[in-house]
Amino acid sequence: MSHGILYNALKAVKPLRALVRRLRSIWERYRLNAWVLEGAERTSGEPIRVLFVGQVENCNYLARVVFGEGPVGRRLDRMWSGRVDSLLNEPVSKYGMVFVQRQPGADAGLLGRPCFVLPSWLAGELNVAQGLASHRGNDSVKTDLRNIRRNGFTYRITREPRDLEHFYSAMYLPYVQQTHGERAFVATQEELGRESGGRLELLLVEHEGRPVAGVYLGIHDRERVDALELGVVGADRNLVRMGALAAIYYYALVYAAEGNFPRLYLGGSRPFLHDGALQYKKKWGLYIVGRLHTLPDVFVFKPRLDNAAVRSFLLNNPFIYEERGAFRAAVFISGQQTSSEKSTDQIRKAYCLPGLAGATVFRIDAGATLALEGNIAPLTQPDVALESSPAAL
Repeated sequence: MSHGILYNALKAVKPLRALVRRLRSIWERYRLNAWVLEGAERTSGEPIRVLFVGQVENCNYLARVVFGEGPVGRRLDRMWSGRVDSLLNEPVSKYGMVFVQRQPGADAGLLGRPCFVLPSWLAGELNVAQGLASHRGNDSVKTDLRNIRRNGFTYRITREPRDLEHFYSAMYLPYVQQTHGERAFVATQEELGRESGGRLELLLVEHEGRPVAGVYLGIHDRERVDALELGVVGADRNLVRMGALAAIYYYALVYAAEGNFPRLYLGGSRPFLHDGALQYKKKWGLYIVGRLHTLPDVFVFKPRLDNAAVRSFLLNNPFIYEERGAFRAAVFISGQQTSSEKSTDQIRKAYCLPGLAGATVFRIDAGATLALEGNIAPLTQPDVALESSPAAL
């Protein structure tokens, strides 16, 4: 008899548990993590308060962009999604800037002005022939290649499980954690295997016969090699200065050329055009191909233009944004400037990465309004002959 009572009681509890799970799911969906960040804007030193809604890693990244290495006061809050929407539509806010992480599909045209939609991550790749010829017009690449030769960096390809394990634990993890810290999105070995979409290989860079750096390579068709995640042993900055990081990029291009792969996929980059990783890839010939498919969210960004710190941030941090299904560079000038002071050719060379639809120049007027100064057409890419060997340089 007691067993029957217990059984019936458990049957009654089961739908209650399902209801609790459902309510918790709704709560998590509409009650969002929000961080209030306060400090001095990195260029002007002016005080600013920023609201970020989304993942903590993205919050940490944007805090670095806005505040640099300076101290940041932060407070974690919970905010209803409806309140977040109202902040994006309010003409005046107590926050200098609002960033809201959302799934793709956010339309800045439906939000309060000014408002921009930035991809949280952009996917990029290299044309292998152009990448191997990039030293012709780039002194920084020439210096990298001299360092590779002078310091005797070589490479080999391996699929040995012990090599893969050693790279992950001794090179990838230390490098990503030390370089990006709390901003890092750390992939597991299983995730990297799935991301490769096919055969996973490891390019190891060696110095004096010892593996010191490397990159996972995913090979799943004849059109492209995917450079997935890279690392340097012990995150050794001296090895980076000697050319170990440059050797990863260069030998990945050599490997792709020798295998007759026309494209080398470089994974994700952040949308701010002064970002160090984006600039490093740019010098090798980075071509933007879309959002990163593994991290496709966007940042809906609303700046308050009557704030001196916000104006400084915009003037010093051009970014890539989405407009009518295309990616464009957003470049800002002050009301005292004219676009001729920042010439069309300068802007095109600095910010019109291949794959972008061009650049839009905005002028911040004295009345704290944003005016369209002009649109700049993208760069055209020259055809180049294929190179594949360091000896040819």
